[in-house]
Amino acid sequence: MGEERAVRFTVSLPARLMRTLDRLRAGRRYGNRSEFVRDLLRGELVKEEWAALPGETVGVLTLVYDHETHALADKLADIQHHGFRSITASLHVHLDEHSCLEVIALRGSARRIRAIANQLLSVKGVHYGQLVPATRGKRLT
Repeated sequence: MGEERAVRFTVSLPARLMRTLDRLRAGRRYGNRSEFVRDLLRGELVKEEWAALPGETVGVLTLVYDHETHALADKLADIQHHGFRSITASLHVHLDEHSCLEVIALRGSARRIRAIANQLLSVKGVHYGQLVPATRGKRLT
């Protein structure tokens, strides 16, 4: 299947938002706005495709937390052990004497992955977390 011809269109943005777009584009080293916007759209397509996929899919969950929060490590481990069929791997990194980064690879239905991620993200002491859905990207072109 050949590549489809590009279509040009105009987008109007407030000046402040345009400066933000250009700052983000430059910071991520995109040569032009078009490729940056295409990649933003591709990211949204992956999320949409992921949520609609029947059967098994994958995702990566990132957590940053304070390991000194009372019983936090036990709670996180307990949730992960209950979800052992969906958790394929995890990586634990000590960021400093108090903070930890945990990266968890998940496999299963989108619903199951999101449920495990939400359980982990909502534990008191988790400062930041994000689930990144992943697909083979069949609809990205």
